Amino acid sequence: MQRMLEKMAQKLNEYDEASLMQLWQHYAATVQDFEPSRRWEEAALALCLIQAVHWKNQLFNYNLALTAEPADMHDMPPVPDFTHIHKKQGGEQSAGAEPPKATVLAFPPRPERKKT
Repeated sequence: MQRMLEKMAQKLNEYDEASLMQLWQHYAATVQDFEPSRRWEEAALALCLIQAVHWKNQLFNYNLALTAEPADMHDMPPVPDFTHIHKKQGGEQSAGAEPPKATVLAFPPRPERKKT
């Protein structure tokens, strides 16, 4: 099991985050519209994998920035904003604009079952 997970992680790490993030909205919409099907389960896993790559890259950049020498800081990317989930398709934020709020999928409460 461990070898299989490591192979999956290795393969996932080969994909470009920007390309994966273009699919985020598609999978989020599918997951939000629950249906008890294999299609929904696989979409939920795909969404989690996209999030995992995004989070891993943010964590990597954050830790790399912490280890940089002050003289090298101008070459480093800015410290990541861990509240930013994805950019709107089509581009960059304008300078001075507040970053968009993270998209959080709501899980509605389960309907109460009648006791018999």
